[in-house]
Amino acid sequence: MPGTSVGAKMPDGISLQDMMKATSLPTANGDCSGEVAEEAPSVSCKECGNTSKSARACGGCWQVWYCSKAHQVAAWGKHQRDCKPWKINKCPELGRYFLATRDIAPGELLLSDSPLLIGPKQITEPVCLACYRPVDGQYRCKKCGFPMCDADCQQAEAHEPECEAVSESGMPVKVSLFGQNNSLYECIMPLRLLSLRDNQTSLWRRLMTLESHDERRSRTENAAITQRTVVDIIRERLKIDRYDEDLIKKVLGIIDTNAFEIRLPDSSIQGVYSQGSMLEHSCIPNTHRTFDADLNLVVRAAVPIRRGSHLTSCYTEVLATTAVRQEHLLTSKFFTCHCPRCVDPTELGTYASALMCPNCPKTSKATKTSAAAAAAKSKLAPPTSVVIPTDPLSPSSDWKCITCSTPVDPDYLVRMTSVMTEEAEELESTNPTIRSCEQFLEKWAPTFYTNHACLLNIKYALIHLYGSEEGYELASLAPMQLLRKEALCRQVLAVADCLVPGVSRLRGSVLYELYQSIFYKTISMFQSNVIPNEIAKKLAKEGYDALVECARVLSYEPEVQPEGQLGIEAKDEIKQMIKWMKEEGWKTA
Repeated sequence: MPGTSVGAKMPDGISLQDMMKATSLPTANGDCSGEVAEEAPSVSCKECGNTSKSARACGGCWQVWYCSKAHQVAAWGKHQRDCKPWKINKCPELGRYFLATRDIAPGELLLSDSPLLIGPKQITEPVCLACYRPVDGQYRCKKCGFPMCDADCQQAEAHEPECEAVSESGMPVKVSLFGQNNSLYECIMPLRLLSLRDNQTSLWRRLMTLESHDERRSRTENAAITQRTVVDIIRERLKIDRYDEDLIKKVLGIIDTNAFEIRLPDSSIQGVYSQGSMLEHSCIPNTHRTFDADLNLVVRAAVPIRRGSHLTSCYTEVLATTAVRQEHLLTSKFFTCHCPRCVDPTELGTYASALMCPNCPKTSKATKTSAAAAAAKSKLAPPTSVVIPTDPLSPSSDWKCITCSTPVDPDYLVRMTSVMTEEAEELESTNPTIRSCEQFLEKWAPTFYTNHACLLNIKYALIHLYGSEEGYELASLAPMQLLRKEALCRQVLAVADCLVPGVSRLRGSVLYELYQSIFYKTISMFQSNVIPNEIAKKLAKEGYDALVECARVLSYEPEVQPEGQLGIEAKDEIKQMIKWMKEEGWKTA
């Protein structure tokens, strides 16, 4: 369909009639009604103002019209900057948000937003305050004492706000512990943002338009902590009185509410983006976020987005239960999520928060069998005898079995979930092995549904361990181990397809592991004459398709990130796969 990505050449025009046929009419909440548009109205040419029913809309944004191609060309120089497939709307419930003005294809570039400011995370181990690599204290800033890489990094402009503040206080910092979180770094980002008021007023004005949730934040435990670790440090230790307490707290609220984590090769930092912060949250997002080499926030469509839909992004962990997601969003972003996943007790059929019913006999075997069968086809199985909340947004909700309708004791739910979560965190904090992960899954399988988010995280780790752990390299995996890896891939992929469909790092990484398991399984069975040529051909094509989809999904990742490197590797392996299949006399299509 006509359209363009942000920053591309001038798009083709589209007639009003075709524009109205191309998509259903959007309803007030962004859903499509499926109704047919009425007769096209008359519109005015953006260039000359003449009214016409035969005018053509700009195919990039569908928001301006021209009476001729010549007038579209003439106006393109002025319109190009504003030509986007979305507009900014505002409502009391959401504040500002993005609304799609036309149908958007997966992978389309929606936004490239430069940061207002970047800096270290609030909770971080000591890093260089210019390049953000981990430091060991061998070189320290001569003015403020913060560990840096070298003299060049010491002179970096980004380091000036905190360096000036500390040096003027006459109390240089003394960082002595490295490789672990250090509270001294909590003041860096607030100081840098506050300095915008004095040095870059245009950026400061943009910063002040961002939401801070001052009142809600003031009642949180985090507010009490940062009073001691940030506000009191700035006002009392650094003796900076030009920023009053309320302003410092407002900046802290802006960071909490709007900052994005940025993964670097050696560390993680954070950035504040004025446009990116307007992306509405959803636990099933329709956009995908990355950062380019200049740390610009790059937002693309993850799935097909219909005209009139809100553009959404996820600000919490995807593989987490509803209770965990809600707690994180409430304590860090200060709102309750009402997305389709959160209000659905089944979490869109994934049952990612479900337990097994302790009152139903023979329940586990039946559910495991159906789940295993579905996993083999990368589909979600409708479970039996699982316990889910009647009101997923209420912490005090009743939990009942979907088969026998028996309520489950809340103390049992809390106790089991708490113990399992603690064990999972302990397992993940060490160097988990295939054996320890499999033992964990076997222990908790009778208690929690197979798609429970905590179990899925362990299964995701296990997917990568099969093929990388010493003694379990891909080429040495036994057929049953390859089948196990494949089954795990299909199960996690089925959930990912539901919760983060389209362009997502989770899907991309699992698709690559799925390809590997299918490929090595096929080679092993074919060379051992376990399967005939036709079956091997079919399996090889299945692995090839997974690899192609992996390469497509990860093609949008920056090359400096592991997923970007994996995408490049996938493209190279596609060529090798095609060559191998041709040698076997098999076609890829």
